[in-house]
Amino acid sequence: MAKGYNGKILIVNLTSGKVEEEHLEEKLYRDFVGGVGLGVRLLYQRQIERADPLGEQNILGFMPGLLGGTNVPGASRMTIVAKSPLTGTWGDASMGGFIGHELKCAGYDGILVLGIAPNPVYLLIYRGKAELRDATHLWGKDTIETEEILHDEIGDHRLKIISIGPSGESKSLISAIITERGSGAAGRSGLGAVMGSKLLKAIAVRGEHTVPVADSAGIQRLRQKFIKDVKETTIPFINTLKTVGTQGSTHAFITTGATPIKNWSLIGIDALAKAMPSYEPYESKLSEYKAKRTACATCPIGCRGTLESAELGGEYSRPEYETIASFGPMCLNDDIISVIKANDICNRYGIDTISAGSAIAFAIECYENGVISTRDTDGIELTWGNSSAIIAMLDKMVRREGFGDVLADGASRAAEKIGHRAKEYVIDVGGQEVGFHDPRQFPSRGTGYICDPTPGRHTTFLAAKLFESGGLPGPYPELWGSETELRDYEHKSLIYNALTKYEQVATSAGICKFIFWQETWPLIEFIAAATGWDFSLDEMLVTGERIQTMRQLFNIREGLEPNEFQLPKKLSQPATTGPHKDISVDFDTLRQQYYKAMGWNPETGYPVKSRLEELGIRDLVNWP
Repeated sequence: MAKGYNGKILIVNLTSGKVEEEHLEEKLYRDFVGGVGLGVRLLYQRQIERADPLGEQNILGFMPGLLGGTNVPGASRMTIVAKSPLTGTWGDASMGGFIGHELKCAGYDGILVLGIAPNPVYLLIYRGKAELRDATHLWGKDTIETEEILHDEIGDHRLKIISIGPSGESKSLISAIITERGSGAAGRSGLGAVMGSKLLKAIAVRGEHTVPVADSAGIQRLRQKFIKDVKETTIPFINTLKTVGTQGSTHAFITTGATPIKNWSLIGIDALAKAMPSYEPYESKLSEYKAKRTACATCPIGCRGTLESAELGGEYSRPEYETIASFGPMCLNDDIISVIKANDICNRYGIDTISAGSAIAFAIECYENGVISTRDTDGIELTWGNSSAIIAMLDKMVRREGFGDVLADGASRAAEKIGHRAKEYVIDVGGQEVGFHDPRQFPSRGTGYICDPTPGRHTTFLAAKLFESGGLPGPYPELWGSETELRDYEHKSLIYNALTKYEQVATSAGICKFIFWQETWPLIEFIAAATGWDFSLDEMLVTGERIQTMRQLFNIREGLEPNEFQLPKKLSQPATTGPHKDISVDFDTLRQQYYKAMGWNPETGYPVKSRLEELGIRDLVNWP
């Protein structure tokens, strides 16, 4: 077995209560690396077709990356995988913190959870033993309460814990899985609902071993150089992350037109200032509160943090950019206290801030246009900028009370229930609310929203977006070649293709994507030093293609037509005002060119069978 791995995963059958280890072959690791790559390979082969996402047959995987558990900088991410109950597609969501690092140090390269427990349970991995324990006393508790109870109950506050809150328990299709008092969240794809459907309340882990690597001295040299590069960097985004986190970019994103305003109806700082005359930068308001910087395992950047003040009445997780955009500009809300409170509610109850804020903005636009009234909203005046109404409706959402129950499964499902013209105000792709980055600013964003197997995700095609905005995602110029014009679709698709493969390998290795912004990140060299493999650029590209193709195959097997994912008109048509005024991007052509570059049918998105043979996965596919 190659170094960098434990060589085994944990299989947890909730129906029978049986917990056992399973050893994997080295070829499986080399072909799929770890994390999302290993996750999709295992689920594709082991899960029945057309499984009910909230049923017994949906497998839920917790997959740390290859480099997790080592001292490689930024290798903290763990990917949670399952069929998404929100979109019906391949579902994955990534979280940072320490849980992935801890799971690798506990001796496992992943956990697969099968079946449904007869009663609420939690999984404890502690002192060389993995066991299911009763969680009846935890059911109904929020995520912070759950962590506190388990720390006291087990008597070890060094345990790393992930859990769902009441939103996951009630199977809200936009529910999240939370770690470390809300400082980390696997928010997308509705995987909190899968965990809730299985009556799995939490996983608590304490690792006691060091993950072996092939060349520890080599890793240390690479590590020291990279940390020095981060310390001395002149890259603005990295320095912003180091000081104030992602929230520090909010005003810049609004100004450049990345941030949607008023449920994607307005673009740019001029539009926001006109619609909300009291506007001042959200990050300026947040700076008034005492902040404490925190970091994920092995991270030299440290973009996380907490806020504290007498006005807040305690310590809260500092909102990230997506959360600020969600409950701020999207709802025309300039009350920063309400944004902090909304973030805390979402963390405690376990619900995705992107989808939750989008659902409320959708409801406000429905209210504005007479589609719903106070008779529908339990008397709440859902008007733009009404911070008390936003918090009141969010509180109903996470509890599934009244009209909040309508919104608790996201805007698309809510529109189906409301009827009338409600669908006009939904901004989603494939049923999932899109991240808050306008695709007309960078075409890679829109291409990722409609081409990645997890639709509407702002964290896909991120390496391509970095290149498109003038950065270099790694020290490998062979990946991208020369700069390209906005409408040079064929050339762009080749870049998107190469960088998507690179990104899939990095994600499967457990690397935080913010690391990409520090352009000297040596992914290939770290993997080679950890495993002892003669890992090359060519092998990385083939491996990344294999992983991305498996994710696409999962969707096709579930009966989905990839080319049916479409951008809403608000996002695809040229804007009439603002930074993107009159900009037109042919996303249909970009999709076709990307499919072609990936070796997929450019019209359907189906992988070409001859290429499946070359990737060594043709025998897994059971369609003719």
